[in-house]
Amino acid sequence: MEKKGVYTVLLSIIAVLSLALAVLIIFLFISYPNMKNQKATVVSTEISDRYVADDELAEFKLFGGEEKVFALKDEPDRPDSIALVSISIKCDVGEKRKNEERINNLISLYKSELEQAVGDYFANITYTEAKAPEFRSKAREELMEIFNNILNENKQAKQKIIYKVMLNILPQ
Repeated sequence: MEKKGVYTVLLSIIAVLSLALAVLIIFLFISYPNMKNQKATVVSTEISDRYVADDELAEFKLFGGEEKVFALKDEPDRPDSIALVSISIKCDVGEKRKNEERINNLISLYKSELEQAVGDYFANITYTEAKAPEFRSKAREELMEIFNNILNENKQAKQKIIYKVMLNILPQ
């Protein structure tokens, strides 16, 4: 009789564990799609990138295509340094230029913010930094990132819009 009691207890423990495992598996299958959607949302906050052919790029000139004078950060030996800066950007207008009007409107809408970002960027640069040979390539990359962040500020799906920044700088 005691063998039946031990077997009954063992059988009931196995039954409870089997039910718990079944509930856990059902819970995972039900909640897995939600976790997948959440991961997709997190990934979409990154700026997506694609190969863009030259004929799919449109050029926009900031500051009306003219050189703009910016005051540089003061240095002890050069307290009133300035830089003449001219900036053009190349934007992705899509295959067969189908998004050209949308990109034109977007650039027009954010043009003052883009120009302000250039001013803020050069206000934190010294004359010595601006004269360095590697400064231009560094400035192009940083400004491109800043510009793309500005243009994607109010978007759920972030995409790289600006693919090239042409920067002419003459520190004085």
